[in-house]
Formats: sequence, C-alpha cells, structure tokens
Amino acid sequence: MGHVVGVDIGGTFTDCIIVGDGGQLTIGKAPSTPPDFETGFIDAIAAAGHHVGIPLEQLVAEADGIFHGCTVGTNALVENRTAKVGLLTTRGHRDAIAIMRGGQRLWSAPPDYIAHLAAHTKDAPLLPKDMIEEVDERIAFDGAVVVELDEAGAVAAIRRLVDTGAEAIAISCIWSVANPVHEERLVELVAEHAPGTFISVASEVVNRTGEYERTTAAVINALVGSVVQDYLERVEGRLKELGFGRPLQVMTCAGGVVAASEARRRPILTMHSGPVGGLIGAGALAAAAGGDGGAGDVITADMGGTTLDVGVLRGGVPIQRPTTWHGQYEYFIPTLDVQSIGAGGGSIVRYDEQLSTLRVGPQSAGARPGPACYGRGGELATVTDADLVVGYIDPQKFLSGEMVLQEDAARRALAAAGAAVGFDDEQTATAALRIVESQMADAIRVASVQQGYDPRGFSLFAFGGAGPLHGAALARQLGIRRVVIPLSDLASGWSAFGVASADVLVVEDFAVSLTSPFSADELKSLWPQIEEHAMARMTAQGVPADAVVIERATEMRYRGQVNEVEVPAPGGDYDDAKVQELIGAFEVEYSRLFGEGTGYAAAGMAITRLMVRARASAGDFTIQTMSDGADAPLEPIGERGVVGPRGRAPVAVYDGALMRPGHQVTGPAIVEFPDTSVVVPDAATVGMDPFGSVVVDLHQEGEGR
Repeated sequence: MGHVVGVDIGGTFTDCIIVGDGGQLTIGKAPSTPPDFETGFIDAIAAAGHHVGIPLEQLVAEADGIFHGCTVGTNALVENRTAKVGLLTTRGHRDAIAIMRGGQRLWSAPPDYIAHLAAHTKDAPLLPKDMIEEVDERIAFDGAVVVELDEAGAVAAIRRLVDTGAEAIAISCIWSVANPVHEERLVELVAEHAPGTFISVASEVVNRTGEYERTTAAVINALVGSVVQDYLERVEGRLKELGFGRPLQVMTCAGGVVAASEARRRPILTMHSGPVGGLIGAGALAAAAGGDGGAGDVITADMGGTTLDVGVLRGGVPIQRPTTWHGQYEYFIPTLDVQSIGAGGGSIVRYDEQLSTLRVGPQSAGARPGPACYGRGGELATVTDADLVVGYIDPQKFLSGEMVLQEDAARRALAAAGAAVGFDDEQTATAALRIVESQMADAIRVASVQQGYDPRGFSLFAFGGAGPLHGAALARQLGIRRVVIPLSDLASGWSAFGVASADVLVVEDFAVSLTSPFSADELKSLWPQIEEHAMARMTAQGVPADAVVIERATEMRYRGQVNEVEVPAPGGDYDDAKVQELIGAFEVEYSRLFGEGTGYAAAGMAITRLMVRARASAGDFTIQTMSDGADAPLEPIGERGVVGPRGRAPVAVYDGALMRPGHQVTGPAIVEFPDTSVVVPDAATVGMDPFGSVVVDLHQEGEGR
C-alpha cells in the first residue's frame, strides 16, 4: 500500500494528514479559503508534501486514496447561501415543516436560549409557503394507493415552482415510506418538465416514518445539493489536473466515507460530517492500543478556530444517534453523536451591554481577518489573543514559526473588550479563558452526563489546534483524571487523520411496524432485503462484495411509548433464540439508559426500524509505536511567564519533539509542538505513551490552571 491523504476543512484552518506506506504520519496546515474552499484544500496538501519533500503533483498522483471531510453544505446552510428550493407534497400537508414538532424550539437549544425563551422567536420555516406546492395523491399507512396521483395537476405545480425561481425541487409525500410509487413518478415528471433541476426525493434520502423529519431531510438535501455538487466537482477537477485517477472519498455524518459520486447524489450525508473525523481517529487509536492507555472510554474535545466539537466513545466505539439536528431543525439521517458550540480559538471576546458582563463566542473572527494577533486587520479580541497574552503561546513559534503573532495587537484588543468592566488586558484574558472553559465544560456535560455517562470514568482526548491548550483545565472542572493529546503534534489535525482512517460506510434502513411476540420468520425475510440494498450501494462505489462487513441494528420501544432505543441485532438467520437475544439486548440497553427497573415488559415491545451498516476498510495501515527514550532525562529548553491563579510566574517550557515514552515532567509546564502546545497545570504530570500521545495525569485536589 502507498500513501493516503486525509483533508479536513475547518472554519479557520484546513488540515492535511499524509499516512505513509509504513504508517508514518505527516501534518500540513493552510488557512481555509472561503468561499473557494478547494484552494485551501490543495494548499494544505502542498504544505504536508513540503514537510516530507514530495512535490504536490507527485504526492497527489501517487496517492492510493484521498479522503475529505467536507463542511461546504453545513456552511452554506448556516450562511444562507443555498439554492432556491420548491417542495412538492401531498395536498393538506404543506404546513408540516412550518408546524415542526411541539417541543422543537427547545430541543438541542442551549441553556441561555431556554432561560430567555420569551425573548426569542420560533425559527423561520426552511421554505416559505409560496415555494410549497400540493399535489393530489394519497398513500395509506400500509402502502395501499388511496388517491391516484393527479399527473396534470403535478405538472402544473412543477411549472409554478419553476416560474417562481426554484433551482431545486424536493419531493415528500405522506406515507411514501410504505410505497414510493407516487414520489418516483413525481421525479420523472420533474426531470421531464424542469430538466437540469436538482431533485431530492424523501424515499431515497430517508426510508423511515416521520412526516416532518422526512420532509426536512428532503428539503435540506435540496438546499445544499447544488452547492455540494459544484464544490466536489471543483475539487475532483483540481485533483484530476494533478494526476489523481481514483475516486475522491468523502466523509459522512454516519462516521464513514463514500465515493464523491454517492455524496453528490445524497449531499445531506456530508452535513455536520467535519467533526466526525475526530471520533473516527479516536476509535482508530483505541483499536491500535487494544483499549490500553485510556483509549477505551473516551470523551473527545476538538477545539479548533471556530467551534468546540464533543463526542463520546464507549469501548472505543463512537456513540451514534438516529437523527441529526441543524439548529432547531431535526431530520432522519443517522449520525455520530457530536455536540458543537461556538467556542474556538477565533471566538470573539466582547462586552454584553444587556447583561453587563463579558461573553465569549459564539461569533468567530474566522480565517479572515482572524484574531487581532494575526495582524490581518482584525481588531476584536479572541480566545487565541487571550492564550497569547497569558503566556500559553510563543508568538515566534505559531504554526511552526510560519506566522509571527503580534502580542501588542492582542493586548490592545483585550484591553478594549474589558474596559467596560474595568479590566486590563491580562485580567480580560484570564476572565475570557475561564468563561470559554466553563462553556466547554458545560458542552461536555451535555454530551456525557445528560446521556447517562459519568465523565469521571472517561479519558479526555483533547485535539484541534487549541484543544491541547485547554484540555487539562476542562478535565479538572469535570473530575477527569487523564487527558490524552493524541499522537502529540498531529492532534492539531486529528480530524484529518480520522478522515484518512475511516471505512467506506453506507447505512440502509427500513421502516417496520412489528409488535411482540415477534415472528422469527418475518425478521428472517426482511434482513436479506435490506442487506441487498446496502450491498448494491457499496458495489456501485467499486467496493468488492467480499470486502464488505454487515452490521445489523434495530430501533425498539415498549408499546405505548414514543421514543425508540437503538439496539445491535444478532446476525445470521433468525430463529426463536435469536429473537430472544434481541429482546434481551433491548432490555439491557433500556435499563442502562433509564435505570434499573424502568422497563415494562408487560406492555409488550415494538420494533420500528431495521438498519444495516455495510462497511469496508478503505486502507490498511498501522499506527507506529515509539522506542523508550527515558535513558536521557527531558530537560526544559527555557521558561516563559504564564499568568496563573497567583499572577504571572515563570513556567518551564519543553520541546515536545524531544519527548519520548518513559519521560515524565511535573507541572506547571508547557510542552511545545510545531502546531500546538500542551498546558500542564500545577500538581499534574505529563508523559508520553508508546504511540507518541502526550498524556497528562491530573490530581483533582488542586484547582490551579
């Protein structure tokens, strides 16, 4: 196997990881270049190639695979740079996406939003009413055709949408999950009467019940469809010019990659996929470590320039959920469970006049102009400016010394931000870091405690460019004793590593309505049908059938309940014993989530969804281990004044490139790497594990930074 390339685009920087044929890992970073993100994509690959002395053209042409974490669709939706979309739906159901769910305004909302609910208005519907057309048709819950499709009326509706300016058309008809015949005919009519229009049909995007969520998925797929398609075509064109002859692989929110052709067909799969790479990388490291080194139960904290993204792994496996959120809009696309907040190195420090206090984020300075210390015209203080002023960052060594930071500009910006509360620059910096760290700790509690996990039993993987600076402070707030900076300096581009190590993955699901006692024969007949669809999607991407591994899962609930629980399902042919095994797995998972004794078997059970995950390894590489270097002690290369609880004091600085397994240093200390630094607080120790990850062990009796 030759080298593979992983590229992840963030709000501030684009990261690239090259995985060599012997497992060697090399990182490259370049500023992100919105709206032409493909430029930053190529620049990051070139930067990584420069570090290994390989010209860009050779690096791309000889790559065995190029893997991409694409955030273009998410950015387009956030910034309202989407296509103008029309919706075709069943007569009488045009208001579904406006009505939403009863608790939609509160689901996934941050605490300050809920606390001041009266000050907020309901989110605007995804589409205005004049872009929604009803058609006469009706399918019953069992798939029977109740009202035939009025094709003449449908054609007239399509023409009205086109005349109104629709650039893409979404199709979602009631109960088409049971029989998609009308949706399929509408696709044909749109193709005939509005040629060249992007078409998004709910029965292809989501194959499960839930009118609102299915319709939302179809609409979002249409909104971002042309944006994602155009971007991927530009990236593929640039790669082809450089001699790359294989399919580009694109990360999905489900935690795997698909060929760009599949991503163009279902662009919604790329939504919120950027943060997923970090979880996949953590899982890969857990597999390599065999659960050793704290890699089994993990909370991931990916702090980049714009956001903090938090995920949870149990036994090295990321937690998954059956739905995805965009703001207050929920839709049915399986995804790895990642909680994101606007807390990154570029998050802006500002005075809130309404609350008469300092706030940090969610607004970000982005890549341009960036933090004040970048010297690119930015005048607003950010978390990175605070990190610089308190002494966490050496202004001469930022980004391997390629960017010299301007401390005077950072101090001016921080002093201006804190003037209203009487703070000078250092006081503002210290306050800003305490605020942002508290916000990040709360985000981790949402992802762990509110999901039934005690963070004190987990290791914290801190990565992204800013994650290692704040990982130990977060862990102390949460009672976590072990912080891992995965593969040291590669932590700053960890999501790109995760993208490069991801499997090819497709998820196929099927809505059912099965109640106990369950029929083994019925389950035995349904599983092969779903697996056949999943296998067809894999082979269409060029994956050999014998390389595909099938995983089954179900969604189950007690009868009379509304919400389901996902449960792994046994493989093979089903008999009564397999059915009992499935029931037992549901009861165990239900008790884990809601507590012992909360199950109610007397009510009976229901299966609402059968799901198949088909995966195949996209590559085969081993994370290298390092030799023990503890024969020679690790000596500091100097010291730097760092602001702590008792003011500014000298702190020893170590060169991370000289650290080896067996070395151990007691804090306070700073361990510097080319693209990030690890802050080690008082009474903590830091060392390196056999894989080259920096490990900070905390003693919770101290509260120093």
